[in-house]
Order: sequence, then C-alpha cells, then structure tokens
Amino acid sequence: MGLGERLDSIRREASGRGVTVVVDLHGKPVDLAFSREALAMRPAELAGVIRALADEAAAAAVAEGVSILSDVVPPHLLTS
Repeated sequence: MGLGERLDSIRREASGRGVTVVVDLHGKPVDLAFSREALAMRPAELAGVIRALADEAAAAAVAEGVSILSDVVPPHLLTS
C-alpha cells in the first residue's frame, strides 16, 4: 500500500454517552451512530457530544497520519 493509500485509509472512532463518531484523516465524519441514550438528549446537548467526540477522533486520526508520515519525512519537518 502506498503512502497516499495509507493516509486515505485512516479512520478513527470515539464513543461516549450513546454516540459513536468515526472520522477520516481530515476530521470529516464518515460514520455516526446513536443509541437510545443519545436520542433521549436535547438537541444542543447531543450536538455538543458529537462535536467533542469528533474532535477526539480527529486528534487521533491526525496523530496516526503523523506517525505514517514519520516513516518517510524527516522528524524536524513534522514539528510545528
């Protein structure tokens, strides 16, 4: 598998309070699941949970992307 394919295949999941969010490397949601617990929340509360979980999953996806890139990019170019 090439570098681009490895990066494109990154998916990370975060779950909590009856919500599961899966994002890609860019933090874009690619899957979203709710249990009855989640569906009992008020809309604003549910939106906040989704945002927090998406942020958590996105951070994990970016960390994996950096790890993959570290195989081919010198470390000093990966730090900000």
